[in-house]
Amino acid sequence: MKMGSINQIVALVYIVFHGLQAMANAPDLIKLQSAVANGAVCLDGSPPAYQLDWGKEEGAKNWLLHLQGGYWCTTTEECRTRMNDSSGLGSSTKMKSSYFTGILSNNRTLNPYFFNWNRVYVRYCDGSCFTGDKQESAADGPYYRGGRIFSAIMDELSELGMKNAPNVLLSGSSAGGLGAMLHCDRFRNHLPTFTKVKCLSDASYFVTLNNPSGFVELHGSATNLPVSCTSKMDTTLCLYPSNVVPDIQTPLFLLNSAFDTFQIAATIRLPAGSTRSCLYNLTGCPTTVQKQWKNFRLKIMQEVTMGNLSRRGLFINACHTHSQSEFQSKWLGDPNSMLDHMTISDAVGKWFNDEELIQLIDRKHRFPQQCVLDASEPNACNNYTWGASHLCNVEQVN
Repeated sequence: MKMGSINQIVALVYIVFHGLQAMANAPDLIKLQSAVANGAVCLDGSPPAYQLDWGKEEGAKNWLLHLQGGYWCTTTEECRTRMNDSSGLGSSTKMKSSYFTGILSNNRTLNPYFFNWNRVYVRYCDGSCFTGDKQESAADGPYYRGGRIFSAIMDELSELGMKNAPNVLLSGSSAGGLGAMLHCDRFRNHLPTFTKVKCLSDASYFVTLNNPSGFVELHGSATNLPVSCTSKMDTTLCLYPSNVVPDIQTPLFLLNSAFDTFQIAATIRLPAGSTRSCLYNLTGCPTTVQKQWKNFRLKIMQEVTMGNLSRRGLFINACHTHSQSEFQSKWLGDPNSMLDHMTISDAVGKWFNDEELIQLIDRKHRFPQQCVLDASEPNACNNYTWGASHLCNVEQVN
């Protein structure tokens, strides 16, 4: 048996028998009351929040910031629904502490590169991928202040020690990953030149978006979108990774599935007579639907290689899944999530440490691979944990 196979088995066995111990780590929710005076508030006006697990030993000076995902809202009605929803995606008053797993785990075996860093989970409650900055609002909300939230929490963490960090990784999943991507260069400039800064964007390479023009206008996001993009084209277009990624100067790692469940479910056009099961399973589906799945895969694989690749990390697998960095089974363990016998954890860690320029794309599997689902992982579409009931109503990008 190959050593890689043995390591996979060891990791899976560890996850099965020690997973509950790892899941027990749920740091307290910290609400940043001081941010309210500067208008950095959630949709309902409550203070922004984050969770922090302090580092230790040789990792005690390094910082990892992970932005929570949860889609977005593009109309006042959607944002109002979100701020009153029990998910906490629009109000810190409804948030509960989340478990730290995957890239946030404090377990050396399950997260060997970042387990002892200062790990921060920046909670998402603005509905704008941390980009909004509109002063005017109704007295009872919604307030569109995601960009201010990002700045306020970054300032807070800087004072807690991040400004002296030798290594910092800004990461995020889904909407949080898009936020990490959009803020990447600005975040790099926020820290001293001696700090090594890199960014990780997980499940965030959106080829379709729901009402991007409404998004930018409603939240006042234009000032927080990358100038490298807005100086060349309409701000609405600067929400699309294909228009942003090629000009990002800070080293960026793109982690994505070529069969992303969220985007597949949101973009596939079902012909008459087809069932919604074809959004999740190709078995028995017409060739027109299968072709759409294949075209989505090809589009993802083409776009992630646009621009200068000299420092960009890539890990594009065929898992039929959405986020992968937060969920332990895919971060480290599930063989179907691996590429060239390498786990996502190893790929990101080696890339960050400049041990190897990781650029792995699964060109072998033309159909999705079923990967292990963690118990806490949400479904792809029509799930309120991702923010709204209109998830499958998107605009096709030509």
